[in-house]
Amino acid sequence: MTIAMLMLLMASGTVQPPPVPHADEPIKPVTNPGSWVTTADYPPAALRDSLEGTTGFRLTIGPDGLPRRCEVVASSGSEVLDTATCRLIMERARFQTRRDANGVRIGGTYSNRIRWQIPDNYLEQLARSGFQLDTNRPVWPRGPVPDPEMVTLDAAAYYPAGPLAARQEGDVVMTLTVDPLGKVTDCAVINTSMVKELDAAACALMRASGKFDPALDSTGKPVKSVVPATFNWVLPRADGAAPHPDPAIREFPMSEAGMLEATVRIGTDGRVQDCRYKNAGVGAQMPNPCDTIGGKLRYIPFTDANGQPVTKRVTFRTEVKVEDDVSAPAAPAK
Repeated sequence: MTIAMLMLLMASGTVQPPPVPHADEPIKPVTNPGSWVTTADYPPAALRDSLEGTTGFRLTIGPDGLPRRCEVVASSGSEVLDTATCRLIMERARFQTRRDANGVRIGGTYSNRIRWQIPDNYLEQLARSGFQLDTNRPVWPRGPVPDPEMVTLDAAAYYPAGPLAARQEGDVVMTLTVDPLGKVTDCAVINTSMVKELDAAACALMRASGKFDPALDSTGKPVKSVVPATFNWVLPRADGAAPHPDPAIREFPMSEAGMLEATVRIGTDGRVQDCRYKNAGVGAQMPNPCDTIGGKLRYIPFTDANGQPVTKRVTFRTEVKVEDDVSAPAAPAK
């Protein structure tokens, strides 16, 4: 597939500058600018609205070669595309450091453009694909970029025979371990689809076909990383075919008795100081609420009778009971 976003550069490929350039030399990237933005990065909202355009940007580079600021100097006409440009460039761009006449490392500025263009048939391929990144969870250390073939994997071509015959669907949330060469070396299911065969097939597919541009550390060196992702198993349907008379089957998410409990401590600054999650039975198949409550989120702190912020512990529980329905239907009226 042709990559849609093109770096408009005077020369392509990774530049290999002298070891320590001087201040009068232009600042140059040490990572390939062509890897800063790929087809897989196209914002979903922009795809949905068929937004295209070219964003011109200027980076302020620190003495360590890391971007400090990204400024849009020529808008694409879409705030979504402009914002995505700066976000991705700030995450992925790395530059060769330079020294002034006294040997002190200095920064500089760098300008370029990103052209956002939706490839032919790309939307159709995305509609058939089962793969998508799980953006609700962090990536360590800096996220690998999925190969375009990854985000257009056709779930129908790999559907397990058993679930296909039983008309079972499901979403598999997993973590993928990606080595410095970009190969998926491990897969762990963290939220099940409720169908064991779909879970196993999703991980097997990722191990066999998973390809990424590897994660990069702050020096641009490829490193091992862990990336959260989701694979959506949706029953295939031929183009123009009528809906199947029988709906797809998914296991009821609370089909076993169990109990979920989460305890959260909110500090006087409104930040989550601790979040602990316990489960029994159904809890093993339900999302961990600490994943969405904790992290860097900040809340309005609790206050005492005098209006002063205080630390509070909040506990909430959910119990699931699965019981026989012994109620008899009402007798028909005569």
